[in-house]
Amino acid sequence: MMNGFLQTKREGIIQISLILGILICLNWLADSFIIRLDLTDDKQYTLSKASKDIAGSVMNPITVEAYFSDGLPPQLAQVQRQFRDFLDEYGAYSGGNVEYTFVNPNASEEDEGKTQQKGIQPLMIDVRERDQVSQKRVYLGAIFKYGEKQEVIPYIQPGAAMEYTISSTIKRLIATAKPSLGVYSGAGSASLEVMQQLVQTLSQQYTLEPIAGLDTADVPATIEVLLVIRPKEQLSNNELLAIDQHLMRGGKVVFAVNRVNTLIQQSQANLLNTGIETLLAGYKTPINGDLLRDVNSNTIGVRQQRGMFQYVNQVRYPYLPLISNFGDHPISKGLESVMLNFTSTLDLTLADTSVTVTGLAFSSERSGTSRGVFNINPFQEWKDDQFTERNLPVAALVEGQFNSAFANSDSISAPMKRSSKTAFVVIADGDLVVNGTGQEAQMMPEDTST
Repeated sequence: MMNGFLQTKREGIIQISLILGILICLNWLADSFIIRLDLTDDKQYTLSKASKDIAGSVMNPITVEAYFSDGLPPQLAQVQRQFRDFLDEYGAYSGGNVEYTFVNPNASEEDEGKTQQKGIQPLMIDVRERDQVSQKRVYLGAIFKYGEKQEVIPYIQPGAAMEYTISSTIKRLIATAKPSLGVYSGAGSASLEVMQQLVQTLSQQYTLEPIAGLDTADVPATIEVLLVIRPKEQLSNNELLAIDQHLMRGGKVVFAVNRVNTLIQQSQANLLNTGIETLLAGYKTPINGDLLRDVNSNTIGVRQQRGMFQYVNQVRYPYLPLISNFGDHPISKGLESVMLNFTSTLDLTLADTSVTVTGLAFSSERSGTSRGVFNINPFQEWKDDQFTERNLPVAALVEGQFNSAFANSDSISAPMKRSSKTAFVVIADGDLVVNGTGQEAQMMPEDTST
């Protein structure tokens, strides 16, 4: 007999800063018309617009000391080449203000000791020579210096993660003041205390401010990006209007919200209405009132009783989809896998042709949705005809000019009915960045793109 469900958290691979940090770094300014030849098939060394803007804002020299061992195996040697090529790109877009030197820390024991004292620690790798396997210490780190400031990167990750690391490091070094990010704190939304990992990551570059009192006030003009994370209650009309008008003024918003409320221990689920769905429907990118199920999913621990004994049975659970299908955009490029928790899907077919909609994350080739009556019992029999859909969007970036969600409302008067050029991100899972408090806090693994 089933006694109840164990509480489970995301065990998938995710780097929160890669999802939100790059979004916040985006300036949406005119591109620099610097053209460099990129001979790679996927243009992996061509910088994103955000990185070009950051490089272009470097007014004084940044020196990079790159610590890479000589004689690296092919996979790690490729990381070294990627790092050098990216630094060449940053040097070009910064007008020569990003300079670098490469150092071999393995030249002597003294050099190794100095390298480690600087905060760059070795990796132990297996090396096969003449049918013998031995371990070798190698280094793949860097130190960025800007005036009296410096940042140490103990390990350089490849691909899109590498570009993000370089851009965010440069941005921290040249910043004279931290931009302010607002975190909406009304309607039972996730507090800073239950998003410790997100707060720790973003606090390196931004000042996070809880935003309350939107019943009687606007979102402060100093807030560049407003985070709306997992509201559980109905927002008032004034609160919804305040968020809407922040977007109309050109502010940016990250919506990470649940459309379905689930009580997993009771095997119950029902639609959740907070009013955010009204805003998103007004912007013609609604979250559907469904639950995504996916063959590519994680397991859930189910506690069962058999006689006098209890045991935990691990059951594959399609409502915990492992998302590994990502859009080709700097926000999501380079992510390997993200586990979502009772996510819904997005309808990206309704958006006006005047806006740009970029899907950031999608279900697998074998997925489906449930609507109306939600059966979330993990012991149900799953059938092939429940997984006939593919590539269902669960996160998206929307850029352009939008009509206010209240532009045609008879009951709510919107001062600004049309936005300036701006953007928002919508993620159909409000629990994505929530990792708990106190002894219940669970750290989510960082992305390990390779």
